[in-house]
Amino acid sequence: MGVDVTDLEFSWPASEAVFSALSLRVESRSVHAVMGRSGCGKSTLLSLIAGLESPSHGTIAFVGERIHRQQVAMVFQDPRLLPWWPVDRNVAISAEFEGRGVEWYRRVKDYYTNLVGLKDFANRMPHQLSLGMQTKASIGRGFAHDADVMLLDEPFVHLDAISRRKMWAELETHWELDPRTYVLVTHDPEEAVILADRVSILTSAPSRLYETIEIDLPRPRTIDMLTHPGFRSALSRVWEALERAR
Repeated sequence: MGVDVTDLEFSWPASEAVFSALSLRVESRSVHAVMGRSGCGKSTLLSLIAGLESPSHGTIAFVGERIHRQQVAMVFQDPRLLPWWPVDRNVAISAEFEGRGVEWYRRVKDYYTNLVGLKDFANRMPHQLSLGMQTKASIGRGFAHDADVMLLDEPFVHLDAISRRKMWAELETHWELDPRTYVLVTHDPEEAVILADRVSILTSAPSRLYETIEIDLPRPRTIDMLTHPGFRSALSRVWEALERAR
């Protein structure tokens, strides 16, 4: 399922416009990164796609056949875990309410808790974890949500460098096994290039699309590709676009 954003405009109450006729196409079953300077509306764009906010003008349309049970899921910058539930129950919150049986719920809970490296912390409460570990639980919860379109708002920002690279690999593996549509907001050009099929650069607010860069690298993507000539070339193009987008 793809996402078509057409002539999008949005303003917060008593503030200037966030977007100026923003149009963007996210292809089905692709990883699409969105970048731009702080305050250009990247997180707001995800909230609009998720239906948490409504545009003042323009449209957001989901295009294609729905394959998964839900249309959209979102991983926020902050973990937003339920403080009264242990880690594994937070991870499997969507499966708990799907009504597909206890055995299914247990499999989902165990698999995704282990996927993000929290198997040994499954019974801990959120306040007993570091912010990085809470972030891993939040990412696991997003993966476990059975949705066609995954919205990722700087999901790795609180992780250390080693954990961040491990989660890049997990996201790539998860996409290879179950190629959903991912929209990734990030401030890290390396992260955008190593993970995405396309990188869209937004201008400063009121923002519009400055450029979408195709990332011509084979999949599966691995950390070894950080030295690939194609990676270095794409990274240079992204940096150049970020510098020029005003």
